[in-house]
Amino acid sequence: MSKALSEFKSKHNPDPEVVHLRDQVRLLRKRYDEEREAHGELREKLADLRLAVEEAKPIKMIYKPEKGTGSPCTHVLQLTDLHYGEVTKKDEIEGINEYSPEIAERRIRQLVQSIIKSTEAQRGGHNIPHLHILGTADYISGDIHPELTVTNAFPCAVQAVHCGYMIGAAIEAFAPHFETVTADLVTLDNHGRLTKGYQSAEGGLNNWCYVVAETAKQYVKRISNVRVNVHPTPTALINIGPESYLCFHGHQMKGWAGKPYYGFDRRVAMESVKRMNAEGLRFTKLIFGHYHTSANDKDWQLGGTLSGTNVFDHSQGRHCQAHQTSWYVHPLHGEFAWTRWWLS
Repeated sequence: MSKALSEFKSKHNPDPEVVHLRDQVRLLRKRYDEEREAHGELREKLADLRLAVEEAKPIKMIYKPEKGTGSPCTHVLQLTDLHYGEVTKKDEIEGINEYSPEIAERRIRQLVQSIIKSTEAQRGGHNIPHLHILGTADYISGDIHPELTVTNAFPCAVQAVHCGYMIGAAIEAFAPHFETVTADLVTLDNHGRLTKGYQSAEGGLNNWCYVVAETAKQYVKRISNVRVNVHPTPTALINIGPESYLCFHGHQMKGWAGKPYYGFDRRVAMESVKRMNAEGLRFTKLIFGHYHTSANDKDWQLGGTLSGTNVFDHSQGRHCQAHQTSWYVHPLHGEFAWTRWWLS
């Protein structure tokens, strides 16, 4: 067989394996192009959304700077697992709990008032000009399970916008009572994701929680003493006084039988090794949610849930009253007065 004939046959009548590989390349290129197009459309929609968000008006300050009362401390509030949009009917779980968007908004208002009252009480002995909110995602219910698409109060887009306004309104309510209010909102989680499986690269952008965070940020952008930072990354390192908090949602840690303490400690070790020779990336504590309960350890801290026990929890024999957590950070001595805020 001549060389020309051999080249002709290989080009026009290739081996079945070559045909298969070419088909796979075409399929992958098609998927890649579709993903790029969808991602571009999403960015355009988010840009339009930011322009459409109604902004809160500048507020009148109630806070008056304290003089001669010691080093300025920060009240830190972890906001996590709000599951806005989820509906839990009390007759399905023997009256233990009930949840809806209206109840979520009522519990957030209760939480805001509790944080303000606690700060005012602590100001009897400390100078507390700052509030810092650490958001560790699962802000909405989402539609990652088939039953959620049926039982949620409304679709994901509505959940995201309304939840963004709810968080923004909470920040607005805090603003008059502090010299500064800072919110760092992580957006990569499991309930807000737009893909069927977990997405690592750009998972915090391709997520309804990004819409939540951006809506909250745009809502309060005219309030001069407020700053909202959106973190669409797997983790966010937040410095508050002497503490460096490594914040993330928590679904990345696998486990079973309640709180997977071995998973928490393993994550501490993994992050420590990864960062031990990286200047500026070291942390003092992990901050995460996801497990719908709260706990405070020297190396990690677990937040609560706004939704409380749902039907699935009840079917598995689990119960957790709705709550969030907060604590204070002294610029020299670190953390004190860690508190669970039970929300009826």
